[in-house]
Amino acid sequence: MRYGQEGSMWGRAVYFAQNASYSSSYAFRGQNCRKMFLAEVVLGDCIPLPQQKLVKPPNRPGTSVEFDSVQGYVGNSDVYMVYANQKCYPKYLITYRE
Repeated sequence: MRYGQEGSMWGRAVYFAQNASYSSSYAFRGQNCRKMFLAEVVLGDCIPLPQQKLVKPPNRPGTSVEFDSVQGYVGNSDVYMVYANQKCYPKYLITYRE
């Protein structure tokens, strides 16, 4: 897994989309095919947020404890961002043609 770039919609995180059709535009492009992972992701305590630049999830109200993940909505899909690689596991590599 690799983090999104600094200028990504919700900051430097690992991004996952509920709808594979949204993720397809970010899939690795091989010869006459695309590849993407189907992953298991531990979201834990997730907070929905509009698009904003983040380095880490915000703190839970009244505490110094961060939320585990962030949820957004873009491209007709719920998207989820985690800020630590160990919260996601690539389960299957899917290879397909457009």
